[in-house]
Amino acid sequence: MNDTANPPRSSREVERWGVLELPLPGPPAGPGTGPEVVFVHGDRRFTAAGFTDDSGRRAVRFMPDEEGVWRYRGAGAEGAFLCTAARPGNHGPVRVGGLGFRYADGLPFHPLSTTVAEVTEPTLRALAAGPFNRVRLRCPAGTPLARLERQVTGLLARGIEAEVPLHGRDVAETVSRLAAFRNVWWRAPHDAELQATVLEFDHGRHPLTVHGGPETDFGAPWITHASVRHEEPRAVAGLVADLGKPVILDDCGAEGDAQEPELSLPAPELVSRIWEAVCQGGHATHGESYGARPWRTHGGAPRGEAPARLAFLREILADAPPGLRHEPGYYDASTVEVPGAYCLQYLGPHRYPVRHFRMGEGTWRVEVIDVWNMTVGAPVTVSADRFDVALPALPYHAVRIRRAPAA
Repeated sequence: MNDTANPPRSSREVERWGVLELPLPGPPAGPGTGPEVVFVHGDRRFTAAGFTDDSGRRAVRFMPDEEGVWRYRGAGAEGAFLCTAARPGNHGPVRVGGLGFRYADGLPFHPLSTTVAEVTEPTLRALAAGPFNRVRLRCPAGTPLARLERQVTGLLARGIEAEVPLHGRDVAETVSRLAAFRNVWWRAPHDAELQATVLEFDHGRHPLTVHGGPETDFGAPWITHASVRHEEPRAVAGLVADLGKPVILDDCGAEGDAQEPELSLPAPELVSRIWEAVCQGGHATHGESYGARPWRTHGGAPRGEAPARLAFLREILADAPPGLRHEPGYYDASTVEVPGAYCLQYLGPHRYPVRHFRMGEGTWRVEVIDVWNMTVGAPVTVSADRFDVALPALPYHAVRIRRAPAA
């Protein structure tokens, strides 16, 4: 009998990559992880640990990743539920795909991240209207787990990924409680045993990293990507090549007026670093540090000029084909391409009057992009293997070349 066609009458329903929450029988308990529940679909089995919330209620959460009938048993609970199709806007959790990221449904994911200590309601409103699709939370270790969970779910409701810091926390309890939310990423301590605990309790297999300088050991196979503290984005391509993993410069400086040099960058410099990292085949994270209550530590609303320029970059990346890779042949300008189809080259502070390209036989549409003023020049069609592109000899420009559609 086909279980999907004939689900049990008592089954619950949850969308694919949604959150199933089951209350567990038994008296109220203290904090920490509880007994385990096994979820089964066909020959696939996943184990999720129960937890106790702040009111003493015992529950377990699970994120089903396949449509059909799932069955569960354990901790005094037994039953089934129907996993339905994902609703519009639900692309599943982010996974590593080669040297980049993609959602579970295959849609490319280009992280445009920002760093905020805690996400309050005003911060959520600002994020909903802004360009960022990933937030690095910097919550202190003493932040109550319920408050951390509200931030994760608030970001989920707005389609934004949430990197959760695990330093100084009960790792098993935190992961058990949050692993069913599809937008979670883990930032783990530099401790192999604690990283193993993340893997043990994370049935959703979310992105997992540690954060540190280029000398940090990111080589463990369970470390999905490198979160690097580095102010030089032109190092990204080398890091990607050495590690064989996606690289995000999660601490490359901040636009602002703080006393520290790297927290007082002018907006054009920060925007340039982020463009440079992208065109080196990686990513870099936005930061802002203006005034006594800066965005990076207090949230609220960003005051800087960078976010609007990053919204423009997000549009450029959304228009790019999947599979962008760094092209080292253009040693004097950061370049990503899909060979034979697409090229995006960032020229940074240089005032080049002309650039030479070799794209191969075909007809190409060439556009000059003013990164700071957020404009795209009129396309020029070129039918040649090699050609020159005239430039305005101004800083912060890029060139985009796409194969012209067949007539």
